[in-house]
Amino acid sequence: MSGPVAVGTEIDAGVATVTVDNPPVNALDDETLAALGDAATALAGREDVRCVVLTGAGEKAFLAGADLRSLQGALGTPGAMDAHVALTRPVFEAWRGLPQPLVAAVAANAVGGGLEFALLADLIVADPAARFGVPEVTLGLIPGGGGTQRLPRRIGWTAAMEMLLTGRLVTAERAHELGIVNRLAAPGEARAEAAKLAAKLAALPALAVQAAKQAARGALEEGLDAGLDRERDLFLTVAASADAREGAAAFLEKRPPSFRHR
Repeated sequence: MSGPVAVGTEIDAGVATVTVDNPPVNALDDETLAALGDAATALAGREDVRCVVLTGAGEKAFLAGADLRSLQGALGTPGAMDAHVALTRPVFEAWRGLPQPLVAAVAANAVGGGLEFALLADLIVADPAARFGVPEVTLGLIPGGGGTQRLPRRIGWTAAMEMLLTGRLVTAERAHELGIVNRLAAPGEARAEAAKLAAKLAALPALAVQAAKQAARGALEEGLDAGLDRERDLFLTVAASADAREGAAAFLEKRPPSFRHR
């Protein structure tokens, strides 16, 4: 069994920082997954939260995959893995469905389920020493948290297949080149850099930021025509907002905007 589970949430100036502290490597065991699901559900309905940062405590891992010690007995047992999968997918979907932009602060390795969880983020800020990969095939498994679907969508078929089929880990620099990582922080500064980025996002008009996220996500998950229809509907909604009027007025009046997130 893993140690005590702690999934803590701190909210400040429109930014919610969710920290997984499940030593030694922040494994996504069932208790941790359940706590993460509760955190996402709670944040999704909060209008005062305009950006979410997800990170893992410690210096060994951002998040790790399932706790193999807990799952070892279930492997090869018919039906035994069903309960774990039944828990995993709704939790991942809750984080994928957050209306707020999600920033992953990857201060250490994001491997297996850890990378799969990072791929739920809209933006990833990484420490240059972190490594990324989906090594499940080296254990006789495949990614079970969406890795086979989200990785090709994020970095393209060719690069994703090399990672998925060989299980090879890549450096943060290579992950940045491939498009997994958005920003490389200075050593030891991934969490601080992610916090700065989140603060900038939280200061922007929330309706517009969330609509941009929703529309862009549709491009990955829908056909082009459906995505364009969604974009049109969201654009019209945002264009009718008070923040859109304030943004235009401030630009024309050459003054800083004062957004009210309405």
